[in-house]
Amino acid sequence: MSKKRTLDQIKSRRKFLQGGAAMGAMAPLLFANNVQAHGSRLKDNKDQEYVIVSIVATHPFWNDLKNGAQDAADDLGVSFSYVGPAGFDVEGQVQAMEQIIIKKPAGIGQVHSTDAAYPSIQKALDSGIPVMHLTSMGANSPALGYIGSNEENVGLVMAKGVKELLGTSGKIAVSTVPAQDNLNDRIAGLEKGLEGTDIKIVATGDNKADDSVTASSTSAILLANPDLDAVVCINATGSGVAAALKETGKVGKVKAVIADTLAPILDAVEDGTVDYTVGQQIYMQGYIWMQMMYAIANPTPVIKGFLDGGLNPFPTNCDTGCNLIDKNTAKLYRG
Repeated sequence: MSKKRTLDQIKSRRKFLQGGAAMGAMAPLLFANNVQAHGSRLKDNKDQEYVIVSIVATHPFWNDLKNGAQDAADDLGVSFSYVGPAGFDVEGQVQAMEQIIIKKPAGIGQVHSTDAAYPSIQKALDSGIPVMHLTSMGANSPALGYIGSNEENVGLVMAKGVKELLGTSGKIAVSTVPAQDNLNDRIAGLEKGLEGTDIKIVATGDNKADDSVTASSTSAILLANPDLDAVVCINATGSGVAAALKETGKVGKVKAVIADTLAPILDAVEDGTVDYTVGQQIYMQGYIWMQMMYAIANPTPVIKGFLDGGLNPFPTNCDTGCNLIDKNTAKLYRG
């Protein structure tokens, strides 16, 4: 049976494991057991190249993701590379994807893709290259599955933080990137979590996934809305929110809930400039992705049996979870 046929079977049966967070949580253990039982698979496979294609490759947020994938690649004896545009660039990601497809890698991970990337994802699948999303996945993507936080749940956790800070009423602003599906899912979760309260989103800023843009756009929002109660930064540019609060003299007066665990973000939480951040398990996303891609390219007899039989042995929705972090728990997220 051809590899393309196997991928078609996986795609046609994605519903088998919808909502597979429980299986996703077991993925590292399952793969570890497979490695022990089939040690002969762990040989020097440096000719097998696995690639993650990002929409903004240089942001330090992705360091843990890359480290997780690289550690798994080292364990498995395969090659790994991480590519994409230096700045947030939808078309640049598509171009990088097209270039990678030509090289016929053993597997591809897509980070923060938009609808514009879906044709190239389908092209890769049609070429027999498995593709899974990391950290975000749009509802209409043809990719085989998703490894990362449940994005709506991230928004719900943010809403929890907002309610703990403001109670049941207040005005908030949101800093985000409107073109990113996963961030829109987070906002949907935030809005859902605020239902039943009188907390309203009164302003939204496009931070273009850039800390300096976040700082300038948030400062403008703060100055234009002097009665603002809180700022929620949906992506990993919350250090820009901290800078804006300091610049406008709003530290302690305007609350802040931000996202992710970069060192400057944790610094801002620990020194009290912002109140909460939401932390994900980014390292494990990269590690699990590599294990799953390897298992498709080098299936154990059990996995091969599932694939040949037209069944999907993998979770299509692997939720790696998230936590609301305050100044007392921020230290736990430092490497």
